[in-house]
Amino acid sequence: MLKFSGAIIWRLGTRATIRKYSGPGVTVLKTDKGDSSRSITDKVPPNIVDTKDDSGINKGLVAAAFASLNSPESDDKKKPTHKSLKPNKGQMLDSQIQKATDINSLLVVAENSVVSRRHALKMVSILSDWSNSNKVKLADFEKDPRFLKLCRILARTQTTQAISSLTMAEDLSTVLGITGDDEAARLIANLTLPQMIKVMKALQHKGRRSTPLLRALSHNITRQAEVIDLKKSADLLFSMASLNFPDPVLLDRICNDVIETLPANKDKPSVVNSIVVSLGLLKYRHEAALAALGAWVSRRGRAGDAAAAVVTLAHLHFEPPGCEELFQTAVSLKEGELSKPSAWLDLVFSLLTLEKANRQHLESTLQPEFIDKLLSAGEIPIPARRKLMMIDAYLNLKYPGETPRLPEDVAVGVPVVYTKEKNLYVQSIMDTFKILVSADAFLKKDCNSGMGFLYDAEFAVDEKCHPVPLEKAANDKSKFRIAVLGLDYHDMTRRAPAPLGLCHLCARLLELKGFKVLQIPYTEFNPKDKLVSRVQYINTRLQQLVSNKTA
Repeated sequence: MLKFSGAIIWRLGTRATIRKYSGPGVTVLKTDKGDSSRSITDKVPPNIVDTKDDSGINKGLVAAAFASLNSPESDDKKKPTHKSLKPNKGQMLDSQIQKATDINSLLVVAENSVVSRRHALKMVSILSDWSNSNKVKLADFEKDPRFLKLCRILARTQTTQAISSLTMAEDLSTVLGITGDDEAARLIANLTLPQMIKVMKALQHKGRRSTPLLRALSHNITRQAEVIDLKKSADLLFSMASLNFPDPVLLDRICNDVIETLPANKDKPSVVNSIVVSLGLLKYRHEAALAALGAWVSRRGRAGDAAAAVVTLAHLHFEPPGCEELFQTAVSLKEGELSKPSAWLDLVFSLLTLEKANRQHLESTLQPEFIDKLLSAGEIPIPARRKLMMIDAYLNLKYPGETPRLPEDVAVGVPVVYTKEKNLYVQSIMDTFKILVSADAFLKKDCNSGMGFLYDAEFAVDEKCHPVPLEKAANDKSKFRIAVLGLDYHDMTRRAPAPLGLCHLCARLLELKGFKVLQIPYTEFNPKDKLVSRVQYINTRLQQLVSNKTA
């Protein structure tokens, strides 16, 4: 049972939607702003759970009674009239309640009188105060028939909603719903580690991205000395991915605990698979944890687990040492060994990203039979269509005229746009380029590759990095055609910042088209720097690129 002073039962708010990022292979969850939670009660003694004990006492009824302490009072309180100024039964009950000094003298009022909801609220409130101040214990009165009578009075009124919110919870002691998230966050420290994880799961289930609550949970979970086992780690990572809450301190703590507990895991591949997938969704490149997970999947994983691990590693563009067997297993997989056609497309695209796909892999995804399989599940999603476009472009550039082509209708209508944040970052790069390449004839902006992605600009230079007109450089091999790719926060991995696998594949496709690719990551290019510093950075990178000395 959960014990904390001045305990408060919280009710979680609701909201849940799913978003798919525009980049191929990146599917994440998005949450929308939901309703703020409503107050259920602010005076609940500890140790109340919605269960029945051996005597059959329904403690949920007790909880509902305390939950009503913060509910609006009924019409018992009306404007005073001249008749009400005389001593009446209500005033006499008020006086008896006020004079009560112990449980018996208080509950005797309920035993001998017809009690209104207002008086029931008052007596339960007094019992709550006594319990919170340790004057009495809940066990001293929770089974008393007179107290249960008060609970029934309150349960018959406006506490139905409170009761339903209590009984919905997997563990009532961890469901917290009060008037404000800031107040709720202050109570997180009173929970145990399993309870905090259940709260995180409840937030994910409801799609409620409450930043104060999530930060409080992250801070307090990280402080726990108890090692987080694999199942709890999987639950936490899935919740964080679903709520798009990549707290780096908590993620580091979870990954370190995964490394510690993973060797003892013998027969839970689904838990390991969940951890791997969530790390990919969070774009969290914890190389030691990824290496340990990859090695485990190589030894004990199933075909689907190997495919999922390769998808994550390709997304993060990371090949852990000692995982050669994992990649060999993935390359040897057949389409029929995976659960659905979309899983096969994800695997082939990932192998292409890691430069491990063979021609048969790639051509299999462009066959009419495979496209029909994808269509059998409904319209092909935009991210999947982009993957098909990039696979088709790679095959056409690598083996022109020798391979099947993607049906035109699959590529038609695929939007290729930037987010608002990416647009601002790219604009700052273009503003810098005006100093180096001023004339429009020398610089082409907002370029659609025709391969399922955009690149930010295209220009040409000679061996001394002097700009030349694009038309003049088109057929002149002595000139260098440059394609610019700006990489903002969403294009990079977390923890160990590096371009995502998708960015590497885009650069390879542009190189196959004859470009030298100038990647400008946000970790090196700061739009807030002085213009002269930004120009010097780009000029230096350009000289490295032309001289082939770039890393």
